[in-house]
Amino acid sequence: MKIQKSLLACAILCALGASQAVVADESKSTDVVMKTDVMADALGNVIQLTQIATGGASQGNNVSLFQEGDVNGLALTVEGDANNADVTQVGSSNISVSNLTGEANDLSVSQVGNESIAEVMVTGDGNELNISQNEDIGYLGITNEAQAIVEGNDNYISIDQSEGGQWGYVKNLQGSGNDISILQSGEWNETHLDVMSGDANAVDIEQDGYWNVSRVRDLQGDNNELETIQDGRRNQFALTLLMGEDNDIEIDQDGEYNTANLDEILGSGNDISIDQNGDYNSAESALFTGDNNDVMVNQTGNENIATFELIGDDNDFNLMQMGDGNDAYMGIIGSGNDLTTMQNGNFNQSHMVNFNGNDNDILINQSGDENVAVVQASYPDFSLTTDDNDISLMQDGNMNDAVVNISTLLDSNNNQVDIAQNGDLNALDLLIEGSNHLIDILQEGNENMVVGEGGAAMLIGGDSVQLSISQVGHGNIVEGAVISNGGSISIAQVGDWNTATIVQQ
Repeated sequence: MKIQKSLLACAILCALGASQAVVADESKSTDVVMKTDVMADALGNVIQLTQIATGGASQGNNVSLFQEGDVNGLALTVEGDANNADVTQVGSSNISVSNLTGEANDLSVSQVGNESIAEVMVTGDGNELNISQNEDIGYLGITNEAQAIVEGNDNYISIDQSEGGQWGYVKNLQGSGNDISILQSGEWNETHLDVMSGDANAVDIEQDGYWNVSRVRDLQGDNNELETIQDGRRNQFALTLLMGEDNDIEIDQDGEYNTANLDEILGSGNDISIDQNGDYNSAESALFTGDNNDVMVNQTGNENIATFELIGDDNDFNLMQMGDGNDAYMGIIGSGNDLTTMQNGNFNQSHMVNFNGNDNDILINQSGDENVAVVQASYPDFSLTTDDNDISLMQDGNMNDAVVNISTLLDSNNNQVDIAQNGDLNALDLLIEGSNHLIDILQEGNENMVVGEGGAAMLIGGDSVQLSISQVGHGNIVEGAVISNGGSISIAQVGDWNTATIVQQ
């Protein structure tokens, strides 16, 4: 089900007294066409008031406006400092447009009813704006919409919408030190932060209900804080662009079929946390570019997906998945990165490919049966090198499969690989080239295998490679070849019916 959310269409329908919802296909619309001149659609009573305070911050004006009925319009213009204005509209299809210019002003807009519109433009510093909308139809009716356009510093903006089907917009926020709070309850609510440019701004978005949308289109600046909490099913969060440094992004989703998408992140020192509790959730990033970023993704539930791609140095990425059928992917190009994937459950997949660069620490820890872990360097561009990396892979369970492939056109050197598998019928595929590698493999259980890609013989090539393989159990197999000068091989098998075939050249 889809509800069109154009303010222009909403205003026209309000003027006609329409009460039906506009429906189309199942995908939710998030593209909004805003209309700034909506007063022409007010067919009932109209109030137009202008106040200009010229005496300074200690001599502001006070105004209280109240309208009751349907299709009323109210236009308020306040200029100066320390003014106080209260606007209340009770009824359906009402329109309120406020223009606030100055400092330390206080404006409250309250609309009780359906199909109403509130638009507020704030220019100045230290102002406080509160918009409250409440309606009783719910998301199947034509909804209320609130829009705030803010230019200035240290302003407080609050939008509170209840009963579902509400849409709140903060557009063209230019300034620093602003505090924005948006609270929506019910079903099919949407919040849009279209453009925010400045530093040290704080945005707090909370949505409680079903199929809510929170979208941040363009966030530019440093030391900003963005927190989004969504409680319910089929909620969506999307960040189109984050450009800046030392920003703090926190996304908390509780429920099923929720999505968190980060399209493009450019900058360093950013801290991003995604917490999803429920089934069939997804967290994805199209491109992450920068240094010293910290990313934590925590997914609790079944069949969740986490995907991140990174270009940069000294980043810390952690993907935690608790449940069955989860899928985690990280692709990186850079050095000094710390990448961790932890999965607890069955049928999990962790693919860490495209890791290129130096001094990266890679850890994969899987607990459960029939898990798959893939660590692959320089794919698909085999002309890149991967040196001085530390790779640790641990699997606890049965019928797990691990693949480690460090094979490029140019030798990748000085990597340390530690692999531990505990359980039965586990398989390890190795293809490693380069020099001065330290490779330590431990398998505890029965009928485990250390072989090569696709079940062929293991291949390790390069000078001064040190290989140690320990198998404890019955019916284990080691098969492969080591092409190396000045290298060493140590194989220990404890148990019965074990087989080891190694060719050293």
